[in-house]
Amino acid sequence: MTVKKISRYEIEKEIGRGAMGVVYLANDPVINRKVALKTIDIANSLDAAKREELTKRMLTEVRSAGRLNHQNIITIYDYGEDLLPFVVMEYVEGESLESLRKKKGRFSLNEIYPIISGVAGGIDYAHAMGIVHRDIKPDNILITKDYVPKITDFGIARILDTSSTQDSGIIGSPSYMSPEQILGGPIGASTDIFSFGVVIYYLIAGEKPFSANTPHAVTYKILNEDPKYPSFYNPALTLHVDGVLFKTLSKNPKERYKTASDVVESLVRASSIQKDKTAQSIRDIASEKRNFLSELSPVDTIFEQATTNLRKHAFDKKQKR
Repeated sequence: MTVKKISRYEIEKEIGRGAMGVVYLANDPVINRKVALKTIDIANSLDAAKREELTKRMLTEVRSAGRLNHQNIITIYDYGEDLLPFVVMEYVEGESLESLRKKKGRFSLNEIYPIISGVAGGIDYAHAMGIVHRDIKPDNILITKDYVPKITDFGIARILDTSSTQDSGIIGSPSYMSPEQILGGPIGASTDIFSFGVVIYYLIAGEKPFSANTPHAVTYKILNEDPKYPSFYNPALTLHVDGVLFKTLSKNPKERYKTASDVVESLVRASSIQKDKTAQSIRDIASEKRNFLSELSPVDTIFEQATTNLRKHAFDKKQKR
């Protein structure tokens, strides 16, 4: 069945589909603006009382997320209910970071700095506003044609967390979930920091830090095992970068970085340390070369003087004949 219209929004085409619903490109005829409309179908299987409770929470969360106004966050315009609850958001031409990674493969640190710096700015801004995303992952980060990252689905993950469907198991991939999320513990800014660390690890190592064949096996690793060093997969990375990622992925929230920007700044410093060491190595080699040449210089002078004396001796001997 082709959807033509949801509430007042004219549907043009489907542009995405996920665990919680479908995303459409739509037109808002009132102000003639292209928007992204996301349906939320988790409420469809609930009874009337639970559905009403959930939709109230949805409205609360969307209102809260709708206060966010940042260049690296997708703006929420509207919320409503038709056949399903839906959220209307800013439409961005581009592709998800997940799609970009699949095309490109592994990124270098220099390549991801513009991306992770923007994402960190958006995360820290939301945290300052008292909002935790709870589902930071490459699928929820859109990259515009100008290579600007924009985080989407603020408020949506909170709706999922508070819905009764959580009782039946984990919704979606658990690869980016923090230990406290898995255990149902307190959720805070450090939860997004952990997920942010998983994203960075994935981009520069080309592999996820916690991967297995089943969701439960993944969650077990997150709770009980340390990941391999990123440099295991990408030899271009240094132990300093490994250290930054391990701190970001600490199982104890108190041991992680306080802000997403702290993570990026630490990565920059880690990269600079390597560059400084490389430059120092070059300087050391140059210094050793100069010392070696200075030691050779007297030898060269003696050799040249001896050669001159031999030539002079041969010339004098010839003249006497």
